[in-house]
Amino acid sequence: MAHTAHMSMALLDDVFADRIISKTIWPPRSQDLSLPDFFLWGAMKNSVYMNNPHTIDDLKMAITEYIENVDRAILNMVFENTVWRVNKCLETGGGHCEHYL
Repeated sequence: MAHTAHMSMALLDDVFADRIISKTIWPPRSQDLSLPDFFLWGAMKNSVYMNNPHTIDDLKMAITEYIENVDRAILNMVFENTVWRVNKCLETGGGHCEHYL
């Protein structure tokens, strides 16, 4: 588990105190808040498989090429949408908010 070891959590607590969103108060890898889950993976998959890679090396190359060439305007749109999603989650007090998305 990333960043949940006692030493990591102690350091985060020293720096961020009560502003930590951790597994105890928010589900890990929440689909409502994870950029790759609601946008990037689908867009990347469509692009990567458009040319039907036949080998692992072809697949890795296609993924790398996609990531290196993601349009800045698309990323800006994704980040703006993320802010909107976070605000919706906050409005529900961290509860279920899928019906707002």
